[in-house]
Amino acid sequence: MSENYSRRNFVQAGVALPAAAASAAAASAPRVFETASIYDRLGVRTFINAVGTLTTMSGTLMPPEVQEAMNQASRNFVRIHELQEKVGARIAELVGAEAAFVTAGASCGLCLSACAVTAGDDREKMRQLPDLTGMKDEVIMQKIHHTWYDHAFRMVGLKLVDVETAEDIDKAVNERTAAFAFVRSHHTLGHKVELDEFTEIAHKHDLPVILDAAAEIPPVENLSKFVKMGVDMVAFSGGKNLRGPQCGGILMGKKEWIDKAYANASPHNYLPRIAKVGKEEIVGVLAALELYLRKDHAAERREWYARLHRIASRLQGLPTVYTEFIPNNDYSHSPRLSVQWDEQKLGLSLTGMIQKLREGNPSIEASDMRRFNPPWKGLGLFPYLLEPGEEVIIADRITEIIKERASRA
Repeated sequence: MSENYSRRNFVQAGVALPAAAASAAAASAPRVFETASIYDRLGVRTFINAVGTLTTMSGTLMPPEVQEAMNQASRNFVRIHELQEKVGARIAELVGAEAAFVTAGASCGLCLSACAVTAGDDREKMRQLPDLTGMKDEVIMQKIHHTWYDHAFRMVGLKLVDVETAEDIDKAVNERTAAFAFVRSHHTLGHKVELDEFTEIAHKHDLPVILDAAAEIPPVENLSKFVKMGVDMVAFSGGKNLRGPQCGGILMGKKEWIDKAYANASPHNYLPRIAKVGKEEIVGVLAALELYLRKDHAAERREWYARLHRIASRLQGLPTVYTEFIPNNDYSHSPRLSVQWDEQKLGLSLTGMIQKLREGNPSIEASDMRRFNPPWKGLGLFPYLLEPGEEVIIADRITEIIKERASRA
């Protein structure tokens, strides 16, 4: 795209680059050389990420197409409201929603949804938040769905009302109920009321449903599934498997509620003004979404398995070492490999292995699967953020550590 390309056409036509340009950009230099200079100057260590898209680990790596779209967006001034309108319309078209816009992450989407169901687009009430005097101030949520992200609702002043069964839900509804909230995550497995029934009950009472679906892609179908089910507001992260900017997200759903949520959003000067999203992130999220929808997801998943098989193959025959694929109860996760060994015989604990991997050069981050939900055994390796060849580095480092410990045993 030329630098003087029309800003309006830039958004309407889509912002992802052609495959040829992407290939050229990807081949320009290995990631380690692209990032080493700035982080070396700051004294910050980079690492190989075999864990996942954790915010504390800086989320994901953006493809060249997304980086270039954000770079293009940074070169001109635009009116943010116009950009949000055009990008939101494009996102809604792509996923089959009535409306959408780009948020400062999924938690921001939940906060804006909370504003929508309390103050709505009433300016006096919007100025009053988080004081909910005179407004509905309760959200019904299944007890097991409580997470660290409850703050996105509570910061608006809402009280979360715990329920477990469909009967509990019906009994909990009263004149103070503002909405129902549902959390899709491996942290919340085991609920008694599924999303479709939960939504049906909410709509029976003429109440909206807010869905936290931050990390619920893959599968790609989820980008459309929840709005087709009738969920009123759905929040996705832009910086996880969508591979967009870490500080971006999408709120999509029914126009009535999305409009009310956006009325509260930055750059409007109301409670969520602190959750600003810039032109670069807005365009970057759209570019990531367009790219994700074009991707061959089956081929990508086959490659994830292939990387883990290469690790398992290179570890075969090491003293006391055993590898297995971990049952995947949540498709939104990639395949996962567990590496186990006789900790007592080798004098090497799981915690010790994780520390040795972290302290090596290059640093490697892996998971203690005992702390996962549901828990498993051994060292967990997730392949979906690995760059080509990094699986070999991981396998060889584990081999080196195991052999060194075995020589002492």
